[in-house]
Amino acid sequence: MTGRLTATDARMYWLSRRLPSDQFLLYAFDGVLDDPDAVATALVRRARAVGGLSVRLRETRWTADYPYWVPTEVTRDRVRVHAGGTWQDCLDRVAETFGDQVEPRREPWRVHLYPCVHGVPGTTGSATVLVLQIAHALGDGGRVSALARALLSDELSAAVRTVVPAPLAVARGAVELPARVIGMMRRAREAVVADRRRTADTAAGVIPGPPLPRAPTLLSRPAGGTTRIRCVVCPASDLRTDTVSVTVAALVVVSDAMSRHLASLGEPVPDDLGAEVMIAIPGDSRTTAAANAFHNAGVDLHPSVQDLRARARAIDDSLRDRRRRLEHPAFGVGDRATETVPAVIVRRDVDRADLSVAPTTVAGHTVVSSVNRGVADLTLSGRPVVLSAGFPALSPTVGVTHGVHGIGDVVTLSIVTSDDVMDADAYTDCLRKAVYRVREALR
Repeated sequence: MTGRLTATDARMYWLSRRLPSDQFLLYAFDGVLDDPDAVATALVRRARAVGGLSVRLRETRWTADYPYWVPTEVTRDRVRVHAGGTWQDCLDRVAETFGDQVEPRREPWRVHLYPCVHGVPGTTGSATVLVLQIAHALGDGGRVSALARALLSDELSAAVRTVVPAPLAVARGAVELPARVIGMMRRAREAVVADRRRTADTAAGVIPGPPLPRAPTLLSRPAGGTTRIRCVVCPASDLRTDTVSVTVAALVVVSDAMSRHLASLGEPVPDDLGAEVMIAIPGDSRTTAAANAFHNAGVDLHPSVQDLRARARAIDDSLRDRRRRLEHPAFGVGDRATETVPAVIVRRDVDRADLSVAPTTVAGHTVVSSVNRGVADLTLSGRPVVLSAGFPALSPTVGVTHGVHGIGDVVTLSIVTSDDVMDADAYTDCLRKAVYRVREALR
């Protein structure tokens, strides 16, 4: 990861100043901490050794260049120790934290430590919950999960090169501006040619067509009232077979739960019910150095397919189609073209974007972010990890989001919503029942 932000990551940062986008990575450990302050001090000491965490963001004057990551001292106030309570009390406190986003120019991340939480799924007594709150500019779900693993273990992380002083950043941006403009024009021409090829390949059936726009539903509206998060924890074996992945099974669960929830409210269930799914760009296919290496893909949830096993196959086909289309070279050409745009243009576009206009169509009726956080070998002061969760941010057109996060043999399905959009408890009940129905259907 380079010191200078890519256009993609810088856009993520500038947009976060208008739309909250912090990521919250939750890890629960079996057992209560004897000395939370000592653990907090140890976490700070470890963070200083993690290259991707001992940085802060510095903007370049006059937006002459993209922002840079620069070295910073990680101090004890990065770790906040909170009072304990029940599992749901803890989740409520995390939801309240959504309103206090990090400031990457001072601290692009912080840790919230809950040293005594009762009723955490998978524990026999009280537990400890650790939440890493981190700016999206530092990376996508996979990258920040790797940073969290580095913080909680002795694994190495990708370091951030931070070597450009402020005056040199301005000079570098000014010197590179003419080349960037020329490069932008050249890349734009390449992107036009690539787009024509993509259109021709689509017409010839070489690649699947783009997803069709969808009409909004009752859930396609901004959050209002109190923000709520809920979690449903289950064994990974409930959502995985030899032919069905956890992600696909979770999408079936979301399809079933959303359909039943809308029907319970007397709302029509659209045949084109869909989800925006975050699809990571494979390492060997990446054409830029962006830390946020993913595309959003509108995946059909096929609510009209009554048999859940058949629905899983249909959703899997839709997900494969989205991935096949994203593998077309035109997307890589487009990403490279984006990276040639001068910083001042990208920032201007973000600042001028009208985020208040209600769209007539949406790419999906919810967002689903699915991340496998690896083997369950993490510990905190000797306490073993029992589960992990994440909470995708809401947006003006998405009133409920879903996280699918696995660690070891445990998967946590989470939702983020608000009181003005839905009854979180009623929907969680739908989600829990949907897990049971999908598990029985896939067996």
